Amino acid sequence: MAEHNMSYEQECQRAELLGQEPPDQAEFERQRSARIEQQMAEMEVAEATMLEEQEESLRGAGGKLDELNSILNSTQQRLNRFKQTACGSLSNLFARGGSISGASDVPNNGGGGSGGEEPTRQQPVERQPKPQPLGPPTAAEVAAAKAAKSLRMDTQLDKLDALINKADNAQLAMGEQTKQMRRMAK
Repeated sequence: MAEHNMSYEQECQRAELLGQEPPDQAEFERQRSARIEQQMAEMEVAEATMLEEQEESLRGAGGKLDELNSILNSTQQRLNRFKQTACGSLSNLFARGGSISGASDVPNNGGGGSGGEEPTRQQPVERQPKPQPLGPPTAAEVAAAKAAKSLRMDTQLDKLDALINKADNAQLAMGEQTKQMRRMAK
């Protein structure tokens, strides 16, 4: 309470220096609490905007990783077809049966990079318009807003985990495909 009185005292001193009437303490406290509530509301809006931007960024990254995994799956299928046609006939000519048995584990790796199936498991983001309260928010509204923000952050963390898994799958698939191409080039 000393801080409140101190700021009120400072306001009284300012009014005295300007030759104005000192403000009523109750009016000053009401205006001060309104300013604090407005600042808190502005901070909540800024946080909500930041969360929305992060969510859009996550969606963009997820789409790009899905596209990459789709390309890797297509490349794996082409590698398998190439091995069956070109390498299969070459191995018959040169009797290289060992390289064909190495190709039996390739479809399993191609299936490991199937991160493109994950978007069907993701739940769509529900967007509901937020009514703008005319007065200061109630304690229940503040608690609901905090719970919604916490839930949104948890959802974003789950999306980040999914993106990390997709990136790991893509990295493994690219590494395996690179090894396969090097073996075929020898």
